[in-house]
Amino acid sequence: MNDDDRIPPRDEENPDERELSRRSNGPAVSGWVILGLIFMLGVLVYVVSGLL
Repeated sequence: MNDDDRIPPRDEENPDERELSRRSNGPAVSGWVILGLIFMLGVLVYVVSGLL
């Protein structure tokens, strides 16, 4: 067994890691998703306040 076999490749040498780093340039959660959740929360508050 070679000494080189036991050393894991660095991130920049691993094509899978390079592909992941390319995809991670965008935000984790889209702004539209956050706006949609806020809107749904507002609708929920409106409905609950109408029932009380």
